Amino acid sequence: MKKDNYKEKLRVLHITSELTPIAKAGGLGDVVGQLPKEMARQFHIEIRIIMPKYKFLDLEKYPAEKIITDLKIASPTGGWWKISVWKTLIPETIIPVYLIENNEVFNADDIYKHKPTKISSHPFFFLSTVALEFIKIIDWQPNIIHCHDGMMGLVPKLLKTVYKDDLFYQKIASVLTIHNLQFQPWFQFSEAKSVGLKQSDFKPTSKFLKLKVANVMAEAIANADMINTVSLTYAKEVLTKKYGASLDKLLRTKKKQFTGILNGVDYSHFDPRTNPDVPVKYWLDSLDKKTENKLYLQKKLGLIQSASIPLICVISRLTDQKGVGLIEEVLKNLVNMGAQFVILGSGGKSVEKIFVKAEKDYPKEIAAEIGFDADFAQTIYAGADMILMPSQFEPCGLSQIIAMRFGTIPIVRKTGGLADTVRDGYTGFVFKHYDKNAFLWAISRAVDVYYKQKDYWKKMQIMGMKKDFSWKNSAKKYIWLYKKAIRNKKKYLEGLNDK
Repeated sequence: MKKDNYKEKLRVLHITSELTPIAKAGGLGDVVGQLPKEMARQFHIEIRIIMPKYKFLDLEKYPAEKIITDLKIASPTGGWWKISVWKTLIPETIIPVYLIENNEVFNADDIYKHKPTKISSHPFFFLSTVALEFIKIIDWQPNIIHCHDGMMGLVPKLLKTVYKDDLFYQKIASVLTIHNLQFQPWFQFSEAKSVGLKQSDFKPTSKFLKLKVANVMAEAIANADMINTVSLTYAKEVLTKKYGASLDKLLRTKKKQFTGILNGVDYSHFDPRTNPDVPVKYWLDSLDKKTENKLYLQKKLGLIQSASIPLICVISRLTDQKGVGLIEEVLKNLVNMGAQFVILGSGGKSVEKIFVKAEKDYPKEIAAEIGFDADFAQTIYAGADMILMPSQFEPCGLSQIIAMRFGTIPIVRKTGGLADTVRDGYTGFVFKHYDKNAFLWAISRAVDVYYKQKDYWKKMQIMGMKKDFSWKNSAKKYIWLYKKAIRNKKKYLEGLNDK
């Protein structure tokens, strides 16, 4: 090996809870579905993926072949787990996806709503163990295991404890991508045996953080050979008490192994020139046709049809993180300033009712589309003039990037990936403080430019549409991340041998 140029293919295993388009709940699925495609296109690399075979998967749309039936995996508590394994491909690639089937463990019609069973208290802890055993059974040894969020956080821990003396696993390095630090799965110390560990295995991290439970995200951070999160600014933010979700102290001890890599977008799916859900196709040289999409959207939503009225949208999960409280506070202000508003998303029933009521109060100005329709989202991007993203925190965010490609101006809070992708007064409008007045000021500035500076508005649209946030550059950074993880694992092993 010279200067990290591998003579053999670099082998990478992703273990994940979701993968777009096969099973998607959020941005994590987009990363796992799109990053491997770009990496395989650019580099000498072999990638495989392991995820659950959920009961709701559409195996007609995404054909899968059962390659193993009733495989016995040794349970950490004794006895055997039975699994079957299906194999499919990431669409339009030859990248294999192994689907682990156990209907007792993966028992829900939702990615994240499985009920605990006698087999496992947590379905993704089960997947972590099964995945590690499975690669040995098929005799495929990766250089890197890439884990996504705390759900798969046991893998780095298991590699440095249970599997540390097994020659098959000894040199495998682990990478942890933190998509959202708030999601921290945990279990009682008394349950350690159920995942093949001892209570004492959790003592160093729990003592350092003064924890009374086994925090799996914390264990992943403590044991991974490299860690990244999904934007540069979020990587800086989580080192602070405000954004660190009680793990900032631990992350600061890992600063040399921690970085931020901005998520990318697959523009082939988000292109107003070709997207099938854009009624009237347009681009830089035909931007005026965007107005026809607005008129179509207004008619479809039952809003007043007018080319001149600014149409503002939100396409989001309706959660506190996404700033729905601020959005609720400004609804009347939007109507009073002569704007229209459409929201597409779902959340808690109480939050959804707020926007349903607003639609009833202002049926010609506000439309509430409860639920999520990925296809209709593209119609909204094409027809809206602006998009609101007043997030309390935002690891990366993709809606602002997609909106820019559609010539829809983002109005965002300066946090996480929003701060990294939207430039105030050039490609969007940015506000800093999480309060109504700051948010309203940004919206007012946008509406003012929309009405009074048409030429500059169009210039902003074009600047946003020309931005390139594809996976091309980010994929190169992940190659660097993988190679650094391998070096770190080598140093770790050398340190053990010196003791």
